Amino acid sequence: MAGERAEEVKIRRIVAGFDAGACRRETLQAIAALAAETQAELLGLFIEDTALLELARLPFADEVGYPSAVRPTLDVATLERALRARAEALRSALALALESTTVAWSFRVAREAPSQALAAALAEGHAPALLIPPRGKLHSKREVVHLRHLDDALLRELIAAASTVLVLP
Repeated sequence: MAGERAEEVKIRRIVAGFDAGACRRETLQAIAALAAETQAELLGLFIEDTALLELARLPFADEVGYPSAVRPTLDVATLERALRARAEALRSALALALESTTVAWSFRVAREAPSQALAAALAEGHAPALLIPPRGKLHSKREVVHLRHLDDALLRELIAAASTVLVLP
């Protein structure tokens, strides 16, 4: 609106979501730098998507190795071990990216749908917060959403679009 000044918002928490996909070191360093610049608490949240695990349990589910094209038997226990290993590798890489900062941070694993895991992290009462969904575009235009308007459908839409979201109380 004309005549209105933008109000500065102090981000108190950054929730960075990760999944089993690749995450570049540069992305982790950018997240660490953003947390240091804003002096915000950082939560790294590795999401073991329950839909992926349910798919792996189906009798017709299959896996194709890359680049070998070998078709190993899809085993849920092996997938769960791989997810745990991926989460630990991400936690270590995030710790390395943050080692030269004074950022307060934590890392945890959630086994649920991405929208549910991120909504639960946001509901912990740390608003205003910056939400970076898995594969989120850190330097893209940020969406601004009030927490009271952030329902599951909107959150799923923002995650699908890989939108970084500023969540206001």
